[in-house]
Amino acid sequence: MVLLATFVATVIVGDLVAIGIAWAVEQFSQTASLLVFLVLFWGLIPFAWRFAVRITEPKTTPSG
Repeated sequence: MVLLATFVATVIVGDLVAIGIAWAVEQFSQTASLLVFLVLFWGLIPFAWRFAVRITEPKTTPSG
């Protein structure tokens, strides 16, 4: 459950960043803005999953 919550939170934060970047690009070109947002949106999903897995993986203690 923690993995899923971490993934969703990462995607939400990443999407907010993508919206901000796309809004900044929109000041120069509306067409490019859509392309930038879509690339960031779809590129974020695999990144967010790997990040969530890395953050939530169990910590191992050295045996001894």
